[in-house]
Amino acid sequence: MSRTTASSTNTSSYWRTANPLPQFPRLDHDGNVDVVVVGGGLAGLTAAYLLTTAGKRVAVLERDRCGQIDTGSTTAHLTMVTDTLLSELVARFGRDHAQAAWDAGLAAIEQVASIVHERRIDCAFARVDGYLHAPRVPTVEPPDFEAQARLARDLGFDATYQLEVPGLGRPGVRYANQARFQPLQYLAGLAEAIVAGGGRIHEQSAVDTFSTDPLRVDVNGVTLTCDDIVLATHNPLVGVSGTISASVFQTKLALYTSYVVAGRVPRGTLPDALFWDTNDPYDYVRVQPDGDDDLVIYGGEDHKTGQEATTHQHHDRLQQRLAELVPGVVVTHRWSGQVIETPDGLPYIGPSADHQYVATGFSGNGMTFGTLSAMLISDAILGRRNPWAELFEPGRSALR
Repeated sequence: MSRTTASSTNTSSYWRTANPLPQFPRLDHDGNVDVVVVGGGLAGLTAAYLLTTAGKRVAVLERDRCGQIDTGSTTAHLTMVTDTLLSELVARFGRDHAQAAWDAGLAAIEQVASIVHERRIDCAFARVDGYLHAPRVPTVEPPDFEAQARLARDLGFDATYQLEVPGLGRPGVRYANQARFQPLQYLAGLAEAIVAGGGRIHEQSAVDTFSTDPLRVDVNGVTLTCDDIVLATHNPLVGVSGTISASVFQTKLALYTSYVVAGRVPRGTLPDALFWDTNDPYDYVRVQPDGDDDLVIYGGEDHKTGQEATTHQHHDRLQQRLAELVPGVVVTHRWSGQVIETPDGLPYIGPSADHQYVATGFSGNGMTFGTLSAMLISDAILGRRNPWAELFEPGRSALR
């Protein structure tokens, strides 16, 4: 059994309560910058960091507080392993493109590791194994884990079939060199570096209108002109009109609500790793060291956003499954977040109009694909070729 009381359980995410970010001023005067980044989550701040370090004058505009919406609701898995099985990616895109999608994820993890090292960000970043595994109670037929491991190895990834996944005792696949971190501590380090490099961050600064000739945004009654706009708002804004219209995104994107419970256990109760089962919707678990204890973060129970009037039962079921996994857990937090899915399982990253870029549809890989988005978009703005641009391009047709 888990132990908790209504008064002792926090309904905000663990990240928000553990390490709030510093505050930044509202935009209150006209100006000109090279790039306006709309959205102060992981994708937006990473893009701003990469562009600022490349010499661009950047302003980040956040409608509320940085990192408090989608990034603050994550469970912060950093993995190349997509929600869509590798075998399904191969069937949809071909072996080369499926391999490229996972290679891009590995590059994003390496980008985070590099920034953490270069900026000396204290965010509990660590390389850990990731495990795709059979669920305790299957609701769909599990895949052939041996075949999944063999396919991943054939494509060059460090994957091993496990008859018993550590801590769970069920079959699965071990993927080496994934990672975990504390996302808001990481964002705090990015924000500090952006400001130190001459960039600007403005909170409570929602964009009211986007205009062209010249390219500009109106915010809080003032105007910023710019050369490029990055829309890093998870649920994409329209921005300036372009070839990828809002109606196209509305028909292509599916919004889901996902639920999380977290609780304390003695250090080492569960291996420090990432776990995902193969149900639909799937459960996902990770460990966050916290003082002398570990915080076990358990998510799942996804459903289409807006389709259920009451949601407490989702947290209750997750809490029960968490207690079955680690008896005696002391539940401290319950929260929810939103994931956005595309029809083919890969995100949309790239131009949506002239000098405007969008990033959305990360599914359950928000930290990985958010970082990748910043890499792709900053390369595009800086005029650098990126090998994965076509694969994730928002207007892409079927690729093989």
